[in-house]
Amino acid sequence: MNKRSLRNEDIFSTLIRSYNTLTKSETKVADYILRHKQQVHLQSISELAAASDVSEATISRFCHSVGCGSFNEFKLAVVQSISSSDTQVTGIDLYSTVLPTDSLDQKSRKLCNISIDALQQTLKELDLSRIDEAVDLLSQANSIFCFGQGNSSIVAEDTWGRFTCVSPKFHYISNANLQFDTARLLGKHDVVLYFSFSGNIRELNEVGEILRHSEAKLILVTRFPNSPGAELADLVLICGANEAPHQQGSIAAKVSQLFIVDVLFHEYCARNRITSIYQDPYPLPGRY
Repeated sequence: MNKRSLRNEDIFSTLIRSYNTLTKSETKVADYILRHKQQVHLQSISELAAASDVSEATISRFCHSVGCGSFNEFKLAVVQSISSSDTQVTGIDLYSTVLPTDSLDQKSRKLCNISIDALQQTLKELDLSRIDEAVDLLSQANSIFCFGQGNSSIVAEDTWGRFTCVSPKFHYISNANLQFDTARLLGKHDVVLYFSFSGNIRELNEVGEILRHSEAKLILVTRFPNSPGAELADLVLICGANEAPHQQGSIAAKVSQLFIVDVLFHEYCARNRITSIYQDPYPLPGRY
């Protein structure tokens, strides 16, 4: 990651992009920073090292890994990223961890703004040329299978539910073994739309390896573009939510994935008005 990238995106997005290239010790630092965004710039290098359970030398290497020349430069980048968004309202840190001691109003504001931030990050990461290519693949496919595991399986099922209202060629399979068996039967006119926030799970990797031996296409929706799953995919769509892979259970992570689904759905419907059972999401009175 070069220094130029830091001028194009905030340090937390840079960290996410670099996550799968970090060493095991450096990922411990990354995990801590993603959980304590608002406090990191207030800590010394020794305090951050102690909090992350790593050495000060690891902190220095981590800073270089995410494109910063020094720890002080990294802290400056953190301050700039925090100040670039409206994180404070009436003295409440709207992006900090929701605490049991927070009032109901504080909890609600924090959760709302965390989801808003995830949507904004997803919009920022949205590559329209890739969306265009993904819709082409979905439109041309004979069959599309929506796969996912754990929390991402919920998103996969919701995607199937959304698209099956306009086309019978969308399918959903939750069981991993059935996913493997189905993947082995697919051909050049089929697509697997896989949801994995981390992009690094055994089931995704196995499906990807199976599809490599066929002409079926793999579209992956993930937060981590350098993950093992992304290496196996034909097309990668990046969602938002600045959190570590093991934090993927949050509503914000699902919201960011579902936003991409919504974009795909509307573009798919717009291009397939004749062949789809088109349902106008915004009907006007008297149009039909």
